[in-house]
Amino acid sequence: MIKIKCHGAYYYRQEAQKGIKNYEMTVNAASLGIFEEHSFKYIGCDNDGKQQFAERKFLNVRGKLKKRLLPILLAKKYPDFARVRYVVIDEITGPDVNLEELPLQLKSRRQLAEIVRRESIPVNPEEYFDIDELRTDIMEYRVNPETWHRFKSIRDKRRAEEQQFRLLNDIAEEQELPPEKPRSGIIDL
Repeated sequence: MIKIKCHGAYYYRQEAQKGIKNYEMTVNAASLGIFEEHSFKYIGCDNDGKQQFAERKFLNVRGKLKKRLLPILLAKKYPDFARVRYVVIDEITGPDVNLEELPLQLKSRRQLAEIVRRESIPVNPEEYFDIDELRTDIMEYRVNPETWHRFKSIRDKRRAEEQQFRLLNDIAEEQELPPEKPRSGIIDL
């Protein structure tokens, strides 16, 4: 059995009122297999004219949580629940989970800090409020360090401005700001 610790926000509706509320949730699942998806891409025809397709398997943990599983759990816990706004995966644990084989987008902050240390990636995980932003920076550094370095100063400036905003408005570090649009795509297995 695995446990997925996540947080985010949901839209609520209560009589004439509606808005956004935050949530924290631990989701239990038998395995990560429930989050596996398949896609098929047409790649052409063989010599006999028979159509050929390439199959791709990937984990869509965030998507399945948001669209299928969290609505059930949040509706059970919060009577005013309308729909999920966003979900952030904080950590996946369990005896059946091989932490080394987890895709980068599913690793916890502690695991990401270990990757940064082990691979000498020039980021400070403590500076990141949003775990998805840390995941994206690590992935982009791995793919193209030159481009990552070119935009590092812009990202550092944005994080410093966000830190200053939090201080000036007395916002605790635990409070989530809405996530920015992700810069990365789907996780391949």
